Amino acid sequence: MSRGASVIYSFSGNTKRAAVWLNQELRAGGNENKVIDLRPVNEPRSFLRQGIQALLKSPVTLADTLEYDLRWVEYAVFASPVWAFTIAPAMRVYLNRVRGLNGKKTACFVTYGSGTGKNRALGELEEILKGKGARVLFSRAFSGASCRKEPFLRKAFSPLCEILNP
Repeated sequence: MSRGASVIYSFSGNTKRAAVWLNQELRAGGNENKVIDLRPVNEPRSFLRQGIQALLKSPVTLADTLEYDLRWVEYAVFASPVWAFTIAPAMRVYLNRVRGLNGKKTACFVTYGSGTGKNRALGELEEILKGKGARVLFSRAFSGASCRKEPFLRKAFSPLCEILNP
């Protein structure tokens, strides 16, 4: 049994839907997988305001109770929506603080509405993980609408499940 963590931020629910599906598959495959759900303190409810925060790469305040030391995991999955051509501010803040990724297997995915900026956001997420010494084994961008379809998720995540499930 492998120990892992899924670090997710989701505003509309699409990213979380995909991450929860993946978490269930990893657990069914014999993994112990903890979900770390990022939620900013005093999160703006306006998508426009959040988009501006993302564009300006403004830091947000995350709960002090989050686990930032991932030395205990064998793998970690990171999931964020694409906002203003980049990852969500909550994910950026978490990635700046997280420790213990050196040499770890990681995977990442982003979800998007229009698709504009998806490759840039995904590349940025990969670059941050590699900068932390992580090995990125899986990297994908999914439309938010496709995250509602179980057959799509099964096919999209099957390469990752084959890597991580014993």
